[in-house]
Amino acid sequence: MNKVLNELFNELVPASGKAESLAGEIVRAVSRIGYRFFNDGDRVNQGYGKETCNPAARFLSQKAPEAIAIRADRLLASRMNDEEYEKALDELVQTTYDVITAHPELRQQETGDMWDWYDENEDRDDSWDDEYEDEEYAEEEYEY
Repeated sequence: MNKVLNELFNELVPASGKAESLAGEIVRAVSRIGYRFFNDGDRVNQGYGKETCNPAARFLSQKAPEAIAIRADRLLASRMNDEEYEKALDELVQTTYDVITAHPELRQQETGDMWDWYDENEDRDDSWDDEYEDEEYAEEEYEY
């Protein structure tokens, strides 16, 4: 997603599970949001992104320093086109890098898991599933 974020990710985020520090979990959450958009097209608060991205965005909104939280809130509240969304992600990444490098104490602060902000009751827009409503088409795509 971004070279500086990858460097922080490699330094602060374990191969699996939550990070030990708030800085690491912030990087993990930002990386999750970016990964889901660039690899799967998922967006915060839209369709399947409500499941895959919203917990990370809510974590950032509630636990990250204000500059990062503001950018996460923007993703939670807005419907943007691809260009606007990508720009908002770039701003989130740059702000994350700036805040974490300016505040080394975040590397020592314990944290919870971003997945603790998952809401299983959240209404999800299932429009991403619409193409598989036709059983015949679904069987063609998923022959076993």
